[in-house]
Amino acid sequence: MTLVLKVKVARGYLIEGLDHERFFLKIYTNDNLPDSAFRFAHDLFYKVGIANVVHPVTAKSGQLQIRTGESNIALFRLIAGKTAEESRFNHSQLEKLGELLAKIHQSKKVVGEYSVKENFEISFEDKFLAVFREMGRLNDVSTEYQRKIRFFLEPHRKKFMQELARLKELQREVRKMDLEFVNCHGEPSPGNVLSSDNNEVYLLDWDEPIFAPKEKDLLFFKDNIEPVMSGYRRFSGDTSVNRDVVEFYGHMWNLGEIADYGGRILFENNSDLLNQTWLDNLKGGWDFVF
Repeated sequence: MTLVLKVKVARGYLIEGLDHERFFLKIYTNDNLPDSAFRFAHDLFYKVGIANVVHPVTAKSGQLQIRTGESNIALFRLIAGKTAEESRFNHSQLEKLGELLAKIHQSKKVVGEYSVKENFEISFEDKFLAVFREMGRLNDVSTEYQRKIRFFLEPHRKKFMQELARLKELQREVRKMDLEFVNCHGEPSPGNVLSSDNNEVYLLDWDEPIFAPKEKDLLFFKDNIEPVMSGYRRFSGDTSVNRDVVEFYGHMWNLGEIADYGGRILFENNSDLLNQTWLDNLKGGWDFVF
């Protein structure tokens, strides 16, 4: 049992059984993770027949996640390969990813609408503003990483406030639009997309699925949208991309990362190792190049 990652919602371990079969175990520190998220990935695999969804293994009790102590755990079969974060995807892999997303987006025909629906709320706004207020109060007794986060963010304060204003403007616009909603993965970022050793493309980490416009997922491929949409067209008749919705989600992601990681560094008492992880994640948070 080997620790391989420690991120904001879970710790991940490689597990090898006595028969040498390998699994990936996730221990979730967020005890509010709904069972519906696990059930959705499970249904995509078994009910819709989408083989390239990494879904949890069902326990003997029938559960997809199990409560133990103060955490929830889930077990997944290990897919050998590399994420797009580790090795940039080529044209063919991006096309396969487009096909996979299109299949998932059409899944409501079989499994219905996912229970969490996009409302275009800017839920992190108060925390985002609190990060910048707190940076203005830092002094010589502040921690090393509090000073580092201020050094990284403070010079761009004006830009980020302008971005928040633009986000609110877009929020008003998208709420007036007649948008089709589909079942979305929610965060197909480079670290959550994997190319296996036999060149199949998989989506990992079904922690935050959502019923939303398809642009919620397509945001992550704005720099490589053509090969993704080439694959997408093979399985979907709806291939237009609303640029305003993409821009809305882009600002949501950028500012949400500041609220999340900046808040963790400024307001939580974490180790230097974890604070460095949050800082690295924040610095790399705007790069969606696959």
